[in-house]
Amino acid sequence: MEDRSINNQTEITAGEIRYGKVKGWFFTLMRLYGTYAKLDLLWFLRDTKYCLLYMVTDVICALAAMAGVLLLSVQFGGFGGMSRNEILFMLSYGIFVDGIFNLFFTGENMGNISRVIGRGQLDHWMIQPVPVWIQMATCGFCPFSGSSKLVCGIIMTVYSLHGLPVAVTPWWVFSFLAGTAASTAVILAFVYIVSCLAFVSPAAAEEIAPTAHSPFDMLKSYPLGGLSAFWKTCFCTVAPVGLAAWLPSLSLLEKAPGMFGPLPVLTIVMAAVYMAAAGMLFKKGMNYYGKYGCPRYSGFGHR
Repeated sequence: MEDRSINNQTEITAGEIRYGKVKGWFFTLMRLYGTYAKLDLLWFLRDTKYCLLYMVTDVICALAAMAGVLLLSVQFGGFGGMSRNEILFMLSYGIFVDGIFNLFFTGENMGNISRVIGRGQLDHWMIQPVPVWIQMATCGFCPFSGSSKLVCGIIMTVYSLHGLPVAVTPWWVFSFLAGTAASTAVILAFVYIVSCLAFVSPAAAEEIAPTAHSPFDMLKSYPLGGLSAFWKTCFCTVAPVGLAAWLPSLSLLEKAPGMFGPLPVLTIVMAAVYMAAAGMLFKKGMNYYGKYGCPRYSGFGHR
């Protein structure tokens, strides 16, 4: 009886330790998010003209990127197995995903992780008294200067739904948010998988992250319904540009029926697979970095 009591006490103590660690991580995460939000707000207040110009330019670039596909759909009444209104919804979904990416990852080094690796700037994170993953999760949060695409995506999505026979229920809204989060995770994970090349070749692969992101910028606004099954499979697995807008849009429009209605299950599953692969490769890269470091440290662009 005494041994069992000691074991129970030990288990409770271990559980309390884990709870305290998770609680500490959460408060650290929130504190760093608040710090980056304050820095972004200070930029907006001190240089409002330039910040607004930056935000407006983001929206113009997003609308220009979707203009060609939208004009084609207007001219031909839709293409790629989607009507004009469905294509407008897919484009709005893509802008919403870009807005999430800009909001959390583009402002600093998070979305361009190959630069941090290739310049040897991981040393900055490794010597801080905060876990590296928390610094990575918060570095780049810009809720003011990075919110223009997200606002545009929300407006465009609401507008596009008026021309579609879609019942906007709480489950549909949840499915939309889950789908956009999964699409963002796919893009980020793909960028990180490719960026791991910077661990072994820092000079050549320093700028590979923007290159890995560019296919999503160029191709995610095209409906893939007119392609063969082979290419559609490739664009939803190996080169997952179809998961950034096209496939989850079909699920939300219930043109890709599944067990859970509009929930884009396949996109969520593929996001989990890509995130697991990115985590595994990045961990191996960190072990390599811990052994060999980076001979080309540069403090340029890091804060």
